Amino acid sequence: MQEDSKKKFELPGSRAHYAPSLSVTVTHMRLEIEPDLEKQAISCRQELEIAVVQKTDVVELDAAELDVKSVTLSNKKLPFRAVGDRLSIKLGKSLEEGARAKIAIAYTARPRKGLYFVAPDKHYPDKRLEAWTQGETTEAKYWFPCIDHPQVKFSSEITVVAPAGYTAISNGRLVKVEKGKKWKYSWHEDNPHPSYLASVVVGKYVEINEGNLYHYVPAEQAHDAKRTFDRTSEMVEFFEDYLGTKYPFAKYSQVCVQDFVYGGMENSSCTTLTQDTLHDKKAHADFSSDYLVSHELAHQWFGDLVTCRDWQHVWLNEGFATYCEALYWEKSRGADEFLYYVMQTADDYFEEAANRYMRPIVTKVYKHPDELFDRHTYEKAGCVLHMLRHAVGDGYFRRALKTYLQRFANGNAETEDLRRVFELETGKSLQEFFDQWLYRAGHPDLKVEFSLEGKVARIKVEQAQEGEPFSFPLEVRLVFSKGEKVMTFDVSEKESVFQVPVDREIEWFSIDPDFKVLKTVSIKAPKEMLIKQLQKGRTVAERAAAAHALAGHGSDAAIDALQKAVMSDFWGVAAEAAKSLGSIRTDRAFEALKKCLKVAHPKARRAVVRAIGEFRREEAVSLLKSHLHEESYFVESEVATAIGKTKSMDAMPLLKKALETQTFQNVVAQGAIAGLKEFADEKEVASILVEKSRYGNHHRVREAATFALGRFVDGNNTVVDHLKMLLSDKWFRVRINACRAFADAGYAKALPDLTRVAETDLDHRVRRIAEECINLIKEATRKPREIAQLREELDKARARSLEMMQRMDRLERDMR
Repeated sequence: MQEDSKKKFELPGSRAHYAPSLSVTVTHMRLEIEPDLEKQAISCRQELEIAVVQKTDVVELDAAELDVKSVTLSNKKLPFRAVGDRLSIKLGKSLEEGARAKIAIAYTARPRKGLYFVAPDKHYPDKRLEAWTQGETTEAKYWFPCIDHPQVKFSSEITVVAPAGYTAISNGRLVKVEKGKKWKYSWHEDNPHPSYLASVVVGKYVEINEGNLYHYVPAEQAHDAKRTFDRTSEMVEFFEDYLGTKYPFAKYSQVCVQDFVYGGMENSSCTTLTQDTLHDKKAHADFSSDYLVSHELAHQWFGDLVTCRDWQHVWLNEGFATYCEALYWEKSRGADEFLYYVMQTADDYFEEAANRYMRPIVTKVYKHPDELFDRHTYEKAGCVLHMLRHAVGDGYFRRALKTYLQRFANGNAETEDLRRVFELETGKSLQEFFDQWLYRAGHPDLKVEFSLEGKVARIKVEQAQEGEPFSFPLEVRLVFSKGEKVMTFDVSEKESVFQVPVDREIEWFSIDPDFKVLKTVSIKAPKEMLIKQLQKGRTVAERAAAAHALAGHGSDAAIDALQKAVMSDFWGVAAEAAKSLGSIRTDRAFEALKKCLKVAHPKARRAVVRAIGEFRREEAVSLLKSHLHEESYFVESEVATAIGKTKSMDAMPLLKKALETQTFQNVVAQGAIAGLKEFADEKEVASILVEKSRYGNHHRVREAATFALGRFVDGNNTVVDHLKMLLSDKWFRVRINACRAFADAGYAKALPDLTRVAETDLDHRVRRIAEECINLIKEATRKPREIAQLREELDKARARSLEMMQRMDRLERDMR
């Protein structure tokens, strides 16, 4: 595909967005809300305390689809007008700058966004009655009038009237509970928070209390709560120590709800999490909720205590939360796990950069702020913070973060505020760093060649990415039979050649051994050096880089070294070595992988199975079928996908059986679907996938089946009609995957349907994906020979998504 067609972030209609000018601001909110769980409606009374910024006789609020009954000021009714998503209130007199007033609003609503109801029906009879809110980015206005922008922060008193026997959770301290025919919960949050962090959850839960930590889970999964939350108190202590700033709220609660639209949401003092993160003992073998729990907890400092002033700076929320995941991983799991986590984080960003687009982390040009919640805001920004930590040193990094959190506590910050704090605390000029890594798109793509010319080691570094070169320090480690030499070169040109006099034989070398620079790199070096690097590298980054580079060497020695790494090295290096064996694709590499199936770590074994699947050999069915009964759900899932890739009819009954397996997050069934989609000529498979995509199945199964149907579009009107119906499905991820299925098929006749979705869908994430899929189909239509390439790219993205599922979805996993 052409570079410009897949690298453009700004879609037609994108424009520059700025923080709004304000004539008034909200300082405090009192809200009494009574959700009707049966009718899926709310009845509310609200009092807003406002402060006048500029003299005005009108108060403008954001209010979407609210049926406002009355507005009063000092018991005097005020005229108001609701137009679109705005509520305009005429005060009847001008209020001077600095004046304060209390406006009372009574309203009802049947929210389509912002506040969500869950209830049983004939398709899902076991669902519980439940309601929960989700305000980010601009959905708070669907359940209460507000200034729906992060720069406006206010304290709150939220009273929830719930049915008797139901629990209501909200921001702040629980002041009182009144029990009668209905139960009334009063929550007070003294710390100011923006509208999007206001939260209400109503349902039936078991409460687990650990001091000021509260966990709310459905009774039937209470036995799984400890696996999910048992490290929370340890995380709080770690972040308080590392950041030099106490946890900023009176309590911290975590509540697991049904059908949550993200992995988690960091509402001030009361995080909402997907129920899917609760997991059984078998899943715990290679799944942890610590990523999700630590991410949302870190937001209580980054995002809640200090909030980005405008969405263009949202990386200050999400980049920090992402890197804090890694910092806690370093504390709790050690150096190898930490470094490989950072490398995986970088890979997630590289995938988006290669397959979708590149953009500056800080950008004000978009159609809707939801578009900014991508792998640039999360993963790339997290990696940039890792670079910043190395650039200034851990001590200065921590000191600057403490100053930043204290200086902007309970307020807002922009990117330049962070830069100024870091420059103040470190004495370093960081404008070039911020310009390159935050305000510029892309990253260095390095081509490295190593050669010896007499007693001089010659290292050529080419920056192969388009555009201007980046400027950064690059560490190179030369290792001799006795001793080593570590040098730092300043790279700033498109091509740089560094010559190092040596008086001993170099056994091997490594580039950026501690992964201090966000870059892609390919290394041209003798295989003997790469093998020694794989065997003797000090860091995970060194050994993983060698394993990756050896994919270009199909010699027996390289295969043997990779096989040994799979069986004996840290699981992350083992996974990289298995991937390289899968890339070599020789008989010897296949035999090596067969032996590697005995590797102990399930994450490494998963990578081995995936690599075997890349060979697409029929013998993989008999080789792998015993692993469909594994100690790991995720290995079983990979096995199902791998045997499907053989396209052997012997795989079919195994896949059908796996499809019906009930497991944590239904990962095995999802793997079976990924395997079944390889049988694009089998009408029976198409029928199975149609049934599995129907409303009533587990949502993750539906999502996987919907996307897989893209392989069965050609000549199958039943599939086409079904996918068109799914474009209007109740579950937004099914709608997204229906769009992707049509793009996977390159089905131009679906363009009118996708255009309707792009223009009218209630969810802006769905709109964005629909528009991207339209562009993919149009590009494929213009250049038919590229359809195969398009399909390969979308397959790769889907496979990566399944692999990452155990880490909880980020943008697709949608951890907010």
